[in-house]
Amino acid sequence: MAHPDLPVGTVSFLFTDMEGSTRLLQDLGEGFRLVLERHNDIVSEAAAGHGGLVVKNEGDGFFVAFRSALDAIGCAVDIHRRLVAEAWPPPRPVRVRIGVHTGEGRLGGADYVGLDVHRAARIGACGHGGQTLLSEATARLTEYALPPGTRIEDLGNHRLKDLENEEHLYQLSIDGLPTAFPPLRTLSSMKGNLPNRDLAFIGREQERDLVVTALKTSRLVTLTGPGGVGKTSLALNVAEELSPTYPDGVWLVEVSRVVDETLLPSAIASQLHTTESIGQPLIDTLTQRLARARTLLILDGC
Repeated sequence: MAHPDLPVGTVSFLFTDMEGSTRLLQDLGEGFRLVLERHNDIVSEAAAGHGGLVVKNEGDGFFVAFRSALDAIGCAVDIHRRLVAEAWPPPRPVRVRIGVHTGEGRLGGADYVGLDVHRAARIGACGHGGQTLLSEATARLTEYALPPGTRIEDLGNHRLKDLENEEHLYQLSIDGLPTAFPPLRTLSSMKGNLPNRDLAFIGREQERDLVVTALKTSRLVTLTGPGGVGKTSLALNVAEELSPTYPDGVWLVEVSRVVDETLLPSAIASQLHTTESIGQPLIDTLTQRLARARTLLILDGC
């Protein structure tokens, strides 16, 4: 059964996610439990203080519903300020990314159902620690009644994972806190040729975190397993998540279509839009280009 007080109708959905929680767990070990508990207390207290109801709290993320868009924004500001004021153990402070979208709140069982919930989650997922992103609906409802010391900045249109249409996103900037962040982790900011996938990637967080960690310490990572277990989906999901760290692009090459291994350089060059230089083998041209670039190359179907 759903919580009897969950609002319906026009609802503002707020999603939070702790940035770098897996790395923090690895660094702190058993000490991470106390950090997570304090983080959870801060988010829960901020939500309750602004009239929000926690719909879900899974791991280090929260899903909170508000009857008022202004209350949701007030909660976001409160969370960031409290996290910054907290004395966290080294090596790094706790920061969360937050996304807020206002739409139709329809209950199905113990949870909300409908595209607006997914839209809010996707908006939150494309930000960075310390950053709050707003949908256009939320920004329009609150732009003339913002909390003191805050302002809304237009970030333009962005294509988000699993959503057909572009979303116009805004940043809620807070005086005294960081306001400059890397490019949003959206499909629009990606350089490369990753496909726009229609299916959501569900579960397998542990495998995804392992691949992300491996890519930070090794230049070559191989995913193996029987056909159909989801190697390609896992690789593409990781690539989408890490795309902001590869300014020269994330490129997918369908190696399974290459019938002769001597044609592999040509297949890679075609996707990278690289042509053979006069007097130089194509493999050397590719090597020189990739040596100068910060690029993620996915060879699928080896």
